[in-house]
Amino acid sequence: KYPRVSPTSFYAMLALAATDAQAERMMTDWLLSDKFCVSTTFPQGTTDDCYWGLPSINAADPAFPPLGYWRGYVWGPMAALTYWSLQRYDHVPAAQPGRQALVTQMQAMGLNMWNRHRHICENFSPHKNATECTGCRFYHWGALTQLIALIEAGFY
Repeated sequence: KYPRVSPTSFYAMLALAATDAQAERMMTDWLLSDKFCVSTTFPQGTTDDCYWGLPSINAADPAFPPLGYWRGYVWGPMAALTYWSLQRYDHVPAAQPGRQALVTQMQAMGLNMWNRHRHICENFSPHKNATECTGCRFYHWGALTQLIALIEAGFY
């Protein structure tokens, strides 16, 4: 058994490889929990260390606290692929609230950095008090965190 859980675990849903019961459990036990910190009551229900949600490794994993390039930062491509994975299971009760919560947090995170510095980050710190990008300051795939909000609103 591989001990690490990351947002790539949701990609099985994109391929419709998960049963409805498996998808529901992934959403309730992982996405909408302290593991990936996506909260339907954002900003309530999060911690300062995992405020923005969907870190690239489970926030309860021992590898999360030190944060590394692929260990804990929030990535636009992971957010978009996870969003599209949740869309495929819209008929499952936790899918719509999970997807909407993910969109809310990704939009808030991206706008936070844009309004502060006019940056579209390569990746973002999951910490509430982060004041700057953790990768390049203007990187195309960082905008995927905002694209999912436009899709959710019906603009694409």
